[in-house]
Amino acid sequence: MAEHNEIVSTVVRELSSIRGLEPSIEKVTQSARLLFDADQAGVTLIRSRGELETVGPTHEIVTELDSLQYALGQGPCVDAVTEQHVVIANDLDSDPRWPEWGPRACSVGIQSIVAADLQADGRRIGALNLYGSRTNQFKGTDAALLLSFSAHASAALAAARTIESLSAALDTRTVIGQAEGIIMERFGVDPVTAFAILKRYSQDSNKRLREIAEQIVERRELPSS
Repeated sequence: MAEHNEIVSTVVRELSSIRGLEPSIEKVTQSARLLFDADQAGVTLIRSRGELETVGPTHEIVTELDSLQYALGQGPCVDAVTEQHVVIANDLDSDPRWPEWGPRACSVGIQSIVAADLQADGRRIGALNLYGSRTNQFKGTDAALLLSFSAHASAALAAARTIESLSAALDTRTVIGQAEGIIMERFGVDPVTAFAILKRYSQDSNKRLREIAEQIVERRELPSS
């Protein structure tokens, strides 16, 4: 137990030095796989419109089985991101909770699974999913250690997600500003009018404002109608 706690502490320290959501998720899944004796691992993220997306999978089977859960609306990671903190299945072949998904998982060699919800600022942001090829593979899993790991992982992923969002917003603001400058110089208009022109092109073409701005910056001219 003390050794496992030290591993968690090491992972937390390493996560604090990683920059970017993708490498942070990869560190979480790889570490969880080793720490909890899983064959494969992945993270389910809840996106802005409530869609579920698998990220950082250690194998394509994770994406395949997660996607099947999302399509069917049933499965351990679906339960973990909606209503439970930890979901464990020790024998999917005989588990009645997911009558459609369970047999499909068994057919590709998965017999055990554990899913733990990920929370940040009091709300669920996703789930950590661990897959096993043996029955009872997670029977001895320390729930307290799993929750501790999940809590640290949640904090790290939420921070990385925020930084990534802020960086993307800054990049967008920068390219829009550059496009506004080109329009102002080309047509002798003020910033308000330049932004209005950008917005009109965006609406008329049904393209995002950033996409229009990038075209203007790249070509140094307004897009063709």
